[in-house]
Amino acid sequence: MQEQNLINYLESLVDKKLEKQSDAIVLRITNFLNQSKKEDLSAKEWLSSKETETLLKISAVTRWEWSKKGILNAHKIGSRLRYRKDEVLQALIKIESKKGIKITFVT
Repeated sequence: MQEQNLINYLESLVDKKLEKQSDAIVLRITNFLNQSKKEDLSAKEWLSSKETETLLKISAVTRWEWSKKGILNAHKIGSRLRYRKDEVLQALIKIESKKGIKITFVT
């Protein structure tokens, strides 16, 4: 009987140790993903109108209407319109949060 108690005790210790390790791993992965998201949002990558439409899965008319309404912020560079990727992603987060959809960035 003492042997079984010892086995149960050891199993309990192993379970607790594994749980702590798995919690630590999940925390590190979460921190990494959050940091990656911040770095991606802070990157000042410029998108063309077509790239913006593709990223948001919208038509040219919708992109134009959203720019007119201030949902998207168009920047004129030379004779062309460009959109900052970080601003486009922030707009997407706002739009989807109003719809009640959770956005998750995967790197």
